[in-house]
Amino acid sequence: MDREKVSPSQELPHDAPVAILLPGLTGGSGDSYVQHMVVAARKNGVRAIVFNGRGTSDSPVTTPQFYSSSFTGDMRGVVAAVQKEFPRSLLMGVGWSLGANILVRYLGEEKEKTPLKAAVSLCNPFDLVRADQNFHVGFNRIYDASLASALRKIFAKHGHLFQNTGKPFNTQLAANCRSIREFDDAVTRVSFNWPDVDAYYRGSCSSDSIPDVTIPLLCIQADNDPIAPEACIPYAALRENPNCSLVVTPGGGHLGWVNKIPVMFTRSK
Repeated sequence: MDREKVSPSQELPHDAPVAILLPGLTGGSGDSYVQHMVVAARKNGVRAIVFNGRGTSDSPVTTPQFYSSSFTGDMRGVVAAVQKEFPRSLLMGVGWSLGANILVRYLGEEKEKTPLKAAVSLCNPFDLVRADQNFHVGFNRIYDASLASALRKIFAKHGHLFQNTGKPFNTQLAANCRSIREFDDAVTRVSFNWPDVDAYYRGSCSSDSIPDVTIPLLCIQADNDPIAPEACIPYAALRENPNCSLVVTPGGGHLGWVNKIPVMFTRSK
């Protein structure tokens, strides 16, 4: 976990509200959209803590496991740690893209048990089957290739952990993947015991979690998002849950609503 490094005069009260931020795939505290939110939160009296996924922003990887769109165990650990450090603070969650998918799945699984009091989902793919299909169309292949390149770089640092495990990891495919789907087939679905990559995508859709969300959830999407297309938005489920609100902006692309703001971070152990 990372938090903003500020001078004593900028420190917020210990009981200030806390926003737990979940970046998108391969993203972390160094990304401009995350830093923008960190600064905006502090200016509004909210302490932001960034949940960096395993291997992102130089966070450690000690077991043969990276991210998963369906895995919420790390999120529970982060929430518990934040709640322990700030027991008198109101807790919120903010997720982008893959992070939004994980956040919404966490909320659906925890239901009334979550200590979070509100959440915001931004550019959530919701339906990973459709999102995967959309990646292979037209210019979207460029986004797919770019994210695959970022995954290769992370895997290059930690690939040794996936060797001689007794599990059928395809380390050669992971090291040379040209798409997110190839990486998920080689590593992700194996780490989390899915029989194949399509089963992993079907079982990881946060759209299925919307009916079980019990806290105020604001979902913000762009109508021209190439990675989280409008066709993936679960309009009916969101409409039927009184805890959920949806905003679809005309334009904005994927995570394209903010500009770069430099932020210094300090890491929590």
